[in-house]
Amino acid sequence: MTESTERLSVAALATAKGLPAEVLRGFGVSDGDDGVRFAFRSPSGEAGRTRLRTALRGVDGSSWAPGDTAPVVAYCTPGSLDLARLVGYQIVVEGESDCWTAWFHGVPAVGIPGSDSWGTLTLEHLPVSEVFIQVEADNARTYPGGVERYVEATAARIREIGFAGAVRRLRLGDGVSDLSDLYQRDQAGFADAVRDALARSRRANGGANGGAHGPAAQTPGPPPTSENR
Repeated sequence: MTESTERLSVAALATAKGLPAEVLRGFGVSDGDDGVRFAFRSPSGEAGRTRLRTALRGVDGSSWAPGDTAPVVAYCTPGSLDLARLVGYQIVVEGESDCWTAWFHGVPAVGIPGSDSWGTLTLEHLPVSEVFIQVEADNARTYPGGVERYVEATAARIREIGFAGAVRRLRLGDGVSDLSDLYQRDQAGFADAVRDALARSRRANGGANGGAHGPAAQTPGPPPTSENR
């Protein structure tokens, strides 16, 4: 649960992430009796297993809803995949919070539901010519096997499913853990910071799993409308 004894709400989670509560609700996040709930969805929009969030930070309280036996899938929405097609690249992140932050700012992202769940990625999640794997700070609670193992395994999965484009590592800067952290440090400068990080990644030699440089992709655009979320 949260540091207080109160049940986590969408409003509290939104405030902590610096996002409007109605935006999270638009992404299918809702209040439940035991915390905040949302369904992971397949690329076709079909509901996968429901996630239960009981703490402001996922590492402190994020698990599958008890009794739910629906398939475990990577986190996306049909609208977020449309956005990836539009800008030409996809960012692979771990968890849901980075997806919310990215989607709100018109940045494509697909979330792996746990650092050992790279197998949930399918080629349908990557309708692009360029993929960036977010490299977070190494945290033993999030990455029991180490973040390097996670990145390498994710890159290998991307190649295994037949993705032939560029695969790159995305580092957001010294001391910055992830997209959500980057946004909370400088909300006004978030879009420019993401653009700079993408450019640094493209300039770097190679990428995760030795990915070659692919065609230049567009920079972050405006937030997607409610119709295509």
